[in-house]
Amino acid sequence: MTNLDKDIRPEALQKSHTTAKALAATARKLRFSTSNRSGLYKAVGLRPKLLDRLFRWAVIANTIFFLIAPITFATIYYGLLASDQYQSEARFVVRTSTPAIGKDQLGKVTGLPSAKILQDTQIVTNFIHSRAILEVLEKQTDLRAKFTREDADFLARLNAKATYEDFLNYWDRMVATSISPSSGIITVTVRAFSPTDARDILTGVVDASERTINELSDRIWKDVTVTARANLDRSTAKLHELRERMAAHQNETGVLTVEGSSAILSTLITTLQKEKIDLEQSYAVKLESVSKNSPQMRILAREIESKKAQIDGLKRQIAGQGEGSQGNLAEVSTDLSALQFEKQLAEQQFSASVRTFEQVQFISKQKLMYLDSFLSPSLPDEALYPRRGLWIAITVLASIFVWASSIGILFLGKSRFGG
Repeated sequence: MTNLDKDIRPEALQKSHTTAKALAATARKLRFSTSNRSGLYKAVGLRPKLLDRLFRWAVIANTIFFLIAPITFATIYYGLLASDQYQSEARFVVRTSTPAIGKDQLGKVTGLPSAKILQDTQIVTNFIHSRAILEVLEKQTDLRAKFTREDADFLARLNAKATYEDFLNYWDRMVATSISPSSGIITVTVRAFSPTDARDILTGVVDASERTINELSDRIWKDVTVTARANLDRSTAKLHELRERMAAHQNETGVLTVEGSSAILSTLITTLQKEKIDLEQSYAVKLESVSKNSPQMRILAREIESKKAQIDGLKRQIAGQGEGSQGNLAEVSTDLSALQFEKQLAEQQFSASVRTFEQVQFISKQKLMYLDSFLSPSLPDEALYPRRGLWIAITVLASIFVWASSIGILFLGKSRFGG
């Protein structure tokens, strides 16, 4: 042993002895200052804090529920379980076979479809997304069975016990409609679990929509037909009444027409006047050689007076000259002309009612509104839905975002409450 070792050894022993005493003193203090082992662990840092443990478990739970579970489920469902869905598409426009009433100046200037066509287009799209079309299609085909197929996956198929409200919500997911604002073209797409089902359902949708449009027109034209028929009945009754009144007036006065009676009376007056002139000439010639008091001249004078009386009577029948001229042709003409005028108006109204009724009957039997389907329901070749890769990618991105957001919230909470 060298002299250096002799000098170091007592010094090292002294330090060790001092350290041992310090540790013993600390142990005694801890024994008296803590009442249990957990306090000892906490004091010396042998056990983590409760907040740290909760944070760790929260991170693990968030990772499982917000990241691992959604991505795993999406991968398994869209990769293995999701059923193929085929989409059939049809395009059509609502047209009318009758010209629109009035002028659609807005349509001429802008090129947009008329308000009537737009209204009918909206009716079609609303009908497609209504309960009414479900009831119509279920009467024609087993629509519900096409969406509750056993070979379809449990998330995509319709519940067999679904109510009409649930069925309508499911229908809105499987059927989509869109309208082109500039042309009024309606595009309808239907998804189903087989190509033929998708095409058949869409064909039924188009047919039911066209029937609905025509039923609306039928109800309108039925009301119009009833109104036109009532107008025709009223005009017929009015004309029949006037004809009866005119016949009664003719029977009472003996005048069929004013013109005819006037012509007859004028002819009679002319004839009588000519006979009266002949008699007067004969009377004047004979008066030169025969006395006017002779029987021959008195007979001739009486004939002249008779002709004159007849002429005056006929004139009174025509113009009502003199006193006591009641029921003359002038008065008859006034009454008869009024009846004839009313009759002409009634005949015109009757003719117009007949034409209107015939036009309404003709138009009501036509196919006024129809769907011009320039793209018939197609038979899909491949399944377009579900978009497996897209939904898996969306699920991954959404899960990462939610997971990262929740982890950030946890770190903020720990820094705030844990110090």
